[in-house]
Amino acid sequence: MNENWHQQIKNQHRDDLIEAGKELFLKYGLLQVKIKDVCTKAELSRVTFYKHFQSMDELLLTVQMQLVEKLTDHVRHAAIPNENGREQLAAMLNAWVHFAQNHPDHIRFIQLFDINYEVYDFHPELREVYDRFTHNGKENHFLLGALTTGIADGSIQNPSPPLKLAQFIFTVMMGMLQKMVTSRSNDLYPPDDQMTEQLVHMLLHYACNEDQR
Repeated sequence: MNENWHQQIKNQHRDDLIEAGKELFLKYGLLQVKIKDVCTKAELSRVTFYKHFQSMDELLLTVQMQLVEKLTDHVRHAAIPNENGREQLAAMLNAWVHFAQNHPDHIRFIQLFDINYEVYDFHPELREVYDRFTHNGKENHFLLGALTTGIADGSIQNPSPPLKLAQFIFTVMMGMLQKMVTSRSNDLYPPDDQMTEQLVHMLLHYACNEDQR
């Protein structure tokens, strides 16, 4: 019982550091945040920080990977197994939009990280960890289940290989959603249901190759 309690506290401290890091990175940028800033925000000591992370770079990668996993898990679980592939894909795309609307900070962080990743001086071991994470995500893409189901049942007839199609959909969705949730875009062109419905419709139309039917 005592051991479980200590583990729960340890897990909570790690979650608090990750949440503090995410908020500060979004507010001040990836390069301006220091360990002491994260510790102050999380109300934890530097000793506690180093029990969980060896460096700010490791925290930064951890935040990114956790947010990507939360997004992809949310979208993956929106698919209903007994529906055809097109219906599953539609449910997943709509869940994706709703996730972005409810968690715009997640989308903004992923965008900020992606923009800076190639030029950021990560330690080679950390870069290897993240590259392996992204490679596994691409090879076991969260959209593949719906797409392969749709190809098998005939509801999706796009000539592109499923993995290539999944990666295309991901690129378009994230690009559009990232644009929609930026502060400037919200001020100039507040996203509405019609805009997101058109985005989902366009991707479904393309994925299912409906012009050729």
